[in-house]
Amino acid sequence: MMSIGLHCRIVGLPARTAGLLRFLDYMEQFRDEIWVCTREAIALHWHAHHAPPRSAKL
Repeated sequence: MMSIGLHCRIVGLPARTAGLLRFLDYMEQFRDEIWVCTREAIALHWHAHHAPPRSAKL
């Protein structure tokens, strides 16, 4: 998993925006092999596929 923070005060600078665009263009090559998603989507996926059984004690 790779997390990229996109805070406006950081990535909003012209040089950094250009770098982000180059990175997104690079990722496009792997469109069928990667999943670009939000933290919420990861959490929902994990819960749906790896949640403990309801009988598990916390």
